[in-house]
Amino acid sequence: MKLRTILMISNLLSISIIIIFLLVSYVHMFLSTDVILLLSLITLGAGLVSILSHFVVTHPLLKGVKELSETSQRLAEGEFRTHIEEKGPKEFKELAASYNRMADDLEQMFRQVKESEAFKQDLIDNMSHDLKTPIASINSYVEALQDDIIEDKDTRKAYLATIHSETQRVSQLIQELLELSQLERKEGVFKPEQIHLDRIVVETLQEFDMLLREKSLEFEVDMKGELQPILAMPNQLKRVLSNLVENAIRYTQDGDRILLEVSQNQKETYFRLEDTGPGIHEADQDKIFERFYRVEKSRNKSYGGSGLGLAICKEIVEHHGGEIGVTSGLDKGAVFWFTLPRNMKEEATE
Repeated sequence: MKLRTILMISNLLSISIIIIFLLVSYVHMFLSTDVILLLSLITLGAGLVSILSHFVVTHPLLKGVKELSETSQRLAEGEFRTHIEEKGPKEFKELAASYNRMADDLEQMFRQVKESEAFKQDLIDNMSHDLKTPIASINSYVEALQDDIIEDKDTRKAYLATIHSETQRVSQLIQELLELSQLERKEGVFKPEQIHLDRIVVETLQEFDMLLREKSLEFEVDMKGELQPILAMPNQLKRVLSNLVENAIRYTQDGDRILLEVSQNQKETYFRLEDTGPGIHEADQDKIFERFYRVEKSRNKSYGGSGLGLAICKEIVEHHGGEIGVTSGLDKGAVFWFTLPRNMKEEATE
């Protein structure tokens, strides 16, 4: 039975009982027949008005319930962009608002699930693609060595060196993926400490001394003003600088120049690394910090790298409460920058 039918029957029943009691009262008042008839007509008229008023008042409520039912059905079928107009009595407005919040939450959750599934598929595709080449290379060289078709000692050493290099490549890819996963889940102890920026920069650049010499690159460091110590995780900050410096060296032509600037204001410390490489197209600049994202042509796999370095940098910087970005243009070099807040509170989180 429909809700409207139930309400109408209840209203008619209550009016009927009232009319019966009124008629009995009229009779016991010893009124004349004309008066009783008049009062009875008035009572019936009042009952009809009550029924009509009941119909008018309940119509928008029943319409809202019907709308809620239909919208819920669409929601159950996966159509999450459904909202109910918040109108009518206060209780119905509250119900509509709660439903709309639920629909928005479900839409967001469903979108996150879809993104998670898409990311999982992308991760599998990228991992399969990145592992396929080194594993195939290792397999071919191992088979050649097992079949004893390589008799030259120097060639055997070259084959073994290639196997070692490809093995390291696979190991680095897996290690970086695990590191990025840990950073995203905020695993491990985060306990920043006071560090001196000049020391971090010097220790980072020492790792690339030989590579800078091989490419005859001029690496200029500009520490602007008197820089105060900051709170940060030393190893993580060195990892960010190391990844950015390695990219700058990789994409800068032999004999060119790289500039690292470090400055401070009252709120933050600003790092700016400028190279003279092939640059990055504007459409790719917001995407290069995503997992496995590589820019075609100028910054492709032939330059090496796993496609995870910049994603790791982003996680580390944001974990410290800072921001990271890039400005560039094709054939204009690239400027990678990141900031770290100076007033970050020292804390330990698991």
